[in-house]
Amino acid sequence: MAHSGATMISKFALAACFGALQGCTDNAVVSQCPPVSAAPPATSAAISSTLDSTKEKYKLNAIIFGAEQDGKPLVRTALGVSTTGVPATTDMHFRIGGVGWQLLSTVLLRMIEQDPVRIALTDRVSKWYPDYPNADRATVRMLAASSAGFGDYIATDAFIAEVTANPLRVWTADDLIARSVLPYQKPQFDDPGYNWKYSHTDFVVLGAVLEKASGKKYAALLQELILDPLALRDTRFQLDAAPQLPVLHTLQEGDFRDSTYWNPSFVSWSAVTSNICDLGKWNRSFGTGSLLSPAMRSEIVSPVNVGLGVNTPQAYFGLGTLVYPPWIVQRAAYWGMYTTTAFDPTTGTSLAATVSLSAALPPGAQPSDEIITAVSRLLTPDHPVPN
Repeated sequence: MAHSGATMISKFALAACFGALQGCTDNAVVSQCPPVSAAPPATSAAISSTLDSTKEKYKLNAIIFGAEQDGKPLVRTALGVSTTGVPATTDMHFRIGGVGWQLLSTVLLRMIEQDPVRIALTDRVSKWYPDYPNADRATVRMLAASSAGFGDYIATDAFIAEVTANPLRVWTADDLIARSVLPYQKPQFDDPGYNWKYSHTDFVVLGAVLEKASGKKYAALLQELILDPLALRDTRFQLDAAPQLPVLHTLQEGDFRDSTYWNPSFVSWSAVTSNICDLGKWNRSFGTGSLLSPAMRSEIVSPVNVGLGVNTPQAYFGLGTLVYPPWIVQRAAYWGMYTTTAFDPTTGTSLAATVSLSAALPPGAQPSDEIITAVSRLLTPDHPVPN
């Protein structure tokens, strides 16, 4: 199945740091996310070998990886360098891209639980966007499932060129929604809910709907409904050019400019940064549905898209996430960052990896996917994550 996020459309990457000027780590601060090696020695050695070989194969600058079992860390490690003279560490923050759609979908479901009159999965998008093309036939559920067919603003060369030309620009949801309709884009299909194609616009509209329905900014909703309840202190919604420090540096694919301090607002509500510890907590919470009632929990992996587009019972898009039963997976790639997460509710296994590119990376690679699949073969050999 095609990847979600920027990997489900034509890939692009855009990247910076103040370089080593600020340094990107503070050695005087005690690590809140230290390395861990708690797996059996043979397992730890096999995972270490997998990470080393992947780093060498793809000439990566860095890998940050975490594996957990029932919420307890098995392996947490960092390899390589963030930038010249600065080793990568498990404390470092990085963009998590499409994982933000998992957060967004959970905010939606929690809002519905709190007040189903205010917003429901069956509500028509036209309730908030009466003039948007096909909004009268698209529902809130279709937005979260990416089956509304709204034109994907990000899928044009002109848009990517504009972002690349001014990577510090702040893009609002209204800006992005305006780029999803004529003269910039047209609907992917005209029968919402009866076809499927990944669209960033579906999720941008969903977040805008949540703001309209709640009367609150999305950052406040995210903090109230997810970050505070789970004590995710190293996860932040970032619509500016100031990432959390210490930060893992990234290099844009193609010209390999440093993209660390560029503004990720063009990916809207998925402009979220985290570290490997918070990402492990979130991966388990989302995979178990710990913040949701059983009924809402089942909506996440409901196979409503099976039979639409490329979705099959073995690989389909749920609400804000990929599902490869039993694995719940998310993938992201932009601006030289590749992040992949996977959770297996049958064994309580949580895997997360992020990598940063070097100028020697072969084209078309997805190293974080490869890491997750390879480690899952070690930990759950009878049902690894498909690559």
